[in-house]
Amino acid sequence: MKKIMPLLLAFGLCASMNANAGTGIGVSVGDPFWGLDMKHNGFRVNVSLDDQFGVGVNKTYGVQGTPLYLFLGGQYVDRNKHYVAITPGIGAEFRVRPMGFYVDLTPAVYLDELDIELEARAGFRVYF
Repeated sequence: MKKIMPLLLAFGLCASMNANAGTGIGVSVGDPFWGLDMKHNGFRVNVSLDDQFGVGVNKTYGVQGTPLYLFLGGQYVDRNKHYVAITPGIGAEFRVRPMGFYVDLTPAVYLDELDIELEARAGFRVYF
C-alpha cells in the first residue's frame, strides 16, 4: 500500500487530461487554512497566511464543456491534530476575464492518523 500511493500520486500529477492555459494569483479561504493561491496550467499551490504553516499542491483535470474540474494532490498542515494528507476532490471555477472565482470540496485523507475529513475552500484569482 505504501508503494502504490506515491505511484498513484505521481501519475495523477503528471498525466494531463485537459490543461488550462494561464497563470493566476489570488487568495482562498476555507478549511484547513486560508492564504495565497497560485495556478499555472492546471497546477495549483496554496500557502497558508494564518498563524500556523500549511501548504497544498495539486493538479486539476477539467471536465470538458463545463466549469467543473477534478483534482488530486496533497497538503501539509501544521496543526495540533493533522499533518500530511492526500487531497482528491471536485471543484468549479467561474471565469470572467481577468478574474476567476472557484470552490473546492475534498475528502482529505490524513495519512498520519488514517482519518478522513471533508474540507472546503473558496477563493478568487486574477489571471494574466
